[in-house]
Amino acid sequence: MFFMPILFFFIQGCVVDKFDDRLKFVNKTNKSLLIYGDFFLLKDTLINCNNCYTGITENSYCKPKDTTGIAIHGKLYDDYLVKNPNQIFRVFVFESDTIKKYGWEKAQKDYLILKRFDVNLEYIKKNNWIIE
Repeated sequence: MFFMPILFFFIQGCVVDKFDDRLKFVNKTNKSLLIYGDFFLLKDTLINCNNCYTGITENSYCKPKDTTGIAIHGKLYDDYLVKNPNQIFRVFVFESDTIKKYGWEKAQKDYLILKRFDVNLEYIKKNNWIIE
């Protein structure tokens, strides 16, 4: 099984002292998927990510029937989820065909998602740090 971490960053100074890649996404479909995770959304459905995916390549996608990590830098998932007012981590799943046809900016702006997962720490731990 190929493992490629999907990364997103929170800039909190120059030094990144923690890295947490425990959370995994399992793609059970026959399609390549782009995975985006976010703790801090401006609105419930607005994806707060300008220029996050300016260089999307085939390696950016979670391949069919594969697993990928959703890694964060700066703190641990536990720290973010405890301090987040809603204690929710949102994972947005986009089909590769959507991104290829419309581009990241339009897919993000027009909310062209395949699926969205709203998970809390209890859910993540109960499911052994796996989102399917």
